[in-house]
Amino acid sequence: MIDKLEISIKERIQERYDIIAEIYSSWFEKTASVIAPKSAFYQTEHIEKHRAIAYLLERKYIVAKPVDNDSEAVAVTITPDGIDFYEQGYLNGNARGIQVVYDVKNKEE
Repeated sequence: MIDKLEISIKERIQERYDIIAEIYSSWFEKTASVIAPKSAFYQTEHIEKHRAIAYLLERKYIVAKPVDNDSEAVAVTITPDGIDFYEQGYLNGNARGIQVVYDVKNKEE
């Protein structure tokens, strides 16, 4: 049986993969950077998301830079290490593991 801490950890891991997946997809399919409002990217209302973004920045999996001519926006780009992190996580199943958490939660209800 998966305990509550394990579920929380898996949700946090999944949060990081979800964030980086969007940036990864943009890198390969659209543009090298995702432009986001600073207030949304650096937000503190959702602490788990805030900490996930801080983790990705600190690990240098993503970088965020001010946007020229728009002081309220930031350009977020995935790094080579971020690409490796995401691809390895996806291929080994870590980036797709949240379904296990949902299955356990549904059984408990």
